[in-house]
Amino acid sequence: MVTAAIAAQQKASRPSQAPCSEADFSAVTKQVQASRAALLALPIGDGMQPDVSAEGQHAISAMKESLGDFVNAHMRCAPLNPDIESIKRELSESAHAFTMPTGQIRKEDIPPDFGKYGFQLWFDVQSAHENRLLSITAAFDIECGTDAILFVFSSDGGSWHEVLRWQSKPYSSIKDAFWSFDSRISPADNSGRWYVVTKHIAPWCSSTWSGIGYEVLRPQPGSLNPKVLLSQDDFMWWGNEDFGTLTANANDFDVRFHSTSIDGGVHNRVWIRHFTVSGDTVTRVQPVAVSPRDFVDEWLISPWKSARGWSSKGASEQLRQEHEAFSRAENSSHRLLSFGTIHLCSDDHNHFQVELVEETGPKFDIDQSFYFQVVGKNAYTMTGVSKTPDPRCGGQDLLDEMSTK
Repeated sequence: MVTAAIAAQQKASRPSQAPCSEADFSAVTKQVQASRAALLALPIGDGMQPDVSAEGQHAISAMKESLGDFVNAHMRCAPLNPDIESIKRELSESAHAFTMPTGQIRKEDIPPDFGKYGFQLWFDVQSAHENRLLSITAAFDIECGTDAILFVFSSDGGSWHEVLRWQSKPYSSIKDAFWSFDSRISPADNSGRWYVVTKHIAPWCSSTWSGIGYEVLRPQPGSLNPKVLLSQDDFMWWGNEDFGTLTANANDFDVRFHSTSIDGGVHNRVWIRHFTVSGDTVTRVQPVAVSPRDFVDEWLISPWKSARGWSSKGASEQLRQEHEAFSRAENSSHRLLSFGTIHLCSDDHNHFQVELVEETGPKFDIDQSFYFQVVGKNAYTMTGVSKTPDPRCGGQDLLDEMSTK
């Protein structure tokens, strides 16, 4: 339900609105075509060039401006109770959007402009708050990836008005573009306020290891520029076409993706970034891992300020010392870490002992095992670390069963 607070927020955020005009829409449609032609004319060299020329930067900015005018002109003429698929189809047809078909494509069927800036152009449309809010994402090709713009519209006052826009800043390297962009509009909280959570991957030409960025955005009265409540980046692996997932609730959201492990034999693991949103304050909370093994991994690589909140208060000082010792040795070139065993403990069906083996020395010929005591299910707590195993923890080794892929 759209509350009075939401309506007031949207009305205050609404800039002045021009009337629906077919002539205006025709003009901005032609401008999108002109901007796209300028992108297609850009040289791409061998298709492995991450730098963006001054000419390319100008063409990308012009394309974004044209798409903004185009989407707004279309929404000024859109019905208040639109069909989402109809908006997507109409935007795509008017802009002559194009995406490559999926599946096997014969070499002779590949279009001549394949791989160029502006080659592909597409739109995605989502609704929220009982269709009183619409988000439209426009995306287009750049070298080795894509860039995207997010528009959020409100239908208060008898017509559609843009209330929030989010896009990448001007960039001289493709890594700063918004590739594999996704967003979610949260439900309204008890005060009637909503936010947008976004995620995007840094394009790169030669690796499936890259960076993922995610933001929490709050609309601001009288401006399309949102208030940024959180902006964070992490290293990630997008192999197997896994580009991460988003969920957003009224008071919390979740970003999940794959990234590295402290165990060199583990190619990747699931990283969870789960946060609460209270007013304009964003705080990371549990869950932080999908298994006891991954929890130990996350506990060790996180700053103590975070790890302390996932630790038993009764053992806080001892755990801090162990955490700091691992942190000091983290970058040693004479140190390898690998997970050894995971055992369920007899005192509690949610108590697990996770063994981490440290190999040190010039030839990695010195082994030392550390035993981490982890309690919980989904939300885990570190209760102890020692160099000797707990006698209550034995039986079948659950490492393979509880590992993530």
